[in-house]
Amino acid sequence: MTFAYRLVCLLLLSASCAYATPNEGKLMSDVDFLLSTKNKIKEYSIKDVGSAWIVDKDNFPALDGVTCYTLELWDESMRLPHWHPNATELGYLISGSVQIILWRSPGESAVFTLSAGMCWFIPQGALHSLNNIGKDKAVMLVGFSSDRPKDIDLPVAFNGIPVPLRDAYTSPHADLKEWEGTISNPLVGKFYPDSSSQHQLTGSPYKFDLAQVTPLFSQGDMGSVVWGVKDNWNILDKISVLRAHLKPGVARDAIWYPDVGTLYVISQGQGKFHVIVPNQPPKPLPVKRFDYVFVPTGTLHTFINDSNEDFEVVAFFTKANPLPEVSLSFSTSFFPDSIRKEAMTEYGDQHKIGDPIKRLRNTGTTPYLLRVNHR
Repeated sequence: MTFAYRLVCLLLLSASCAYATPNEGKLMSDVDFLLSTKNKIKEYSIKDVGSAWIVDKDNFPALDGVTCYTLELWDESMRLPHWHPNATELGYLISGSVQIILWRSPGESAVFTLSAGMCWFIPQGALHSLNNIGKDKAVMLVGFSSDRPKDIDLPVAFNGIPVPLRDAYTSPHADLKEWEGTISNPLVGKFYPDSSSQHQLTGSPYKFDLAQVTPLFSQGDMGSVVWGVKDNWNILDKISVLRAHLKPGVARDAIWYPDVGTLYVISQGQGKFHVIVPNQPPKPLPVKRFDYVFVPTGTLHTFINDSNEDFEVVAFFTKANPLPEVSLSFSTSFFPDSIRKEAMTEYGDQHKIGDPIKRLRNTGTTPYLLRVNHR
C-alpha cells in the first residue's frame, strides 16, 4: 500500500466523518440530540382542565420530519375537536382512559376507548377529539409526521368563516351568526360524558393494542421490545411507533435505522442515551421521564437502564414501514475474519491493538436487549 493511496483513504475518511445537521451545516454535538424537560419545554395549561408541552423544530432544531407532544387531560376534559392539515398523528396512552372520536367522511368514522399502553392513529386531515372518560388524569404522547405540525380546532374554524356564510347555515342560526371565538388553538377544554358519547365501534382500525402484538423481544428479567408498523398495523401512514421496556441493568443493543429518523420520548424511569457521532468524543446523555432524544437516519445509538427501576422509551419513526434496525453486534460479525481483522487492528497506519468483535457470533438477528454491568 503506497503512501499516496493511504493519504487519499484518510482524506476520504475524514470527509465522511463530518456529520451536519439537516439545516445548520455544522458538526452536531451530542447535546444537540437531547431536549430535556427542565426549563426548555413551555407548558400550555388551562386550570383544572389540562396541560400540553409542545415540542417542534422551533425548540428542538435537531428534529426532522417527526415530533411528539406530551398531553395531560384531567377528568371531564378533552382535546378539542380538531384536524391536522399537514401531518398524520400516532398517539400512545401512558395512563388513564381516553375515548377517541374520529370523523373523516360520511362513511368513515370511529369511536373507541383506549387504556394505558394502547395506541391510536389519525389520518392527515381527519377531524377528531381525545376525551378523558375516566376519573383520573390521562397522560399521553402524541406523535406527528411533521416537525412543525399544524392544527385547526372547531372554535378557530368557525371564527374564521365570514359572517354571510355563518348566516347561511340553518342551525344553530343565531348563535353561529354572532359567534366570536379564538384565532389560536386552546388545546384543551371541558368534556362532560353522557350516554351519546359512550357509543363504541368495535374493531376500529385506528385503535392498536401493543399488548396483542408478538414482541420483537420479550424476556421477563430483561424487558421487551415491541413495535407498531405497517406490517402489523396496516392503516399507518408516514409514521410508526416502537416501545422498549428495560429492566435495571439492561441495555439496548447498539443499533441504527437505515431509512428513518427516530424520536425517542422517555415514558418511565431514567437512564442514559449514547449517540455515536463522528469527530465527537462519546458522552452519555442522562435522561428522565418526558425527555426527548432525536436520532437522525443511520446514526448509531444505544440506551442503558443504570437505575434501580424499570426504564421505558417510546419511539416515533418518520415512516410507516421502516426497515428493521441494524445491530452493531450482528452486522459486524457478518464480515469475514480477514476484513474484520484489517478493519479493527490495522486501521490505516495506526496498528491498533485488540479486536473487540473477534468473539462475536453471527446469530442472524439482533439480540435487542443485553444485560450489562452498570455499576
